[in-house]
Amino acid sequence: MLEQLNKRITFHDYVFSKTAWMNMNSSFNERFKFEYEMDVLKNRHKVLRNLYKAVKNLLNQKGFNWDSSRQMVIAENKIWDEYIKVNPDVRPYRVKTIPYYDDLGTIYGDNSARKKGNDSSLILL
Repeated sequence: MLEQLNKRITFHDYVFSKTAWMNMNSSFNERFKFEYEMDVLKNRHKVLRNLYKAVKNLLNQKGFNWDSSRQMVIAENKIWDEYIKVNPDVRPYRVKTIPYYDDLGTIYGDNSARKKGNDSSLILL
């Protein structure tokens, strides 16, 4: 996805064009010697987009911050406990590392929700 963004083969708001999807699918299959269909990669894209939105939303809440060394969302235990009572679906993010969060921010066009991130060049698709 990052390679396609650098080539500017996208539509507005970082929605990938058909050409970009074909390029990503071909590149992925060639690089990793798999024969995934495009729907598999599109599903992964959707999962990553939802992950990014969930973490971004969490980081916009008072008391939550991004720990770039551990690549995860951090907060005091009291803040986590209270927030999880109201939003139990965020429980996994208390211990989950997200080493590609910066790349997701680049792909989805907004890095403002976190503090300081990593310098990853991870291939997301």
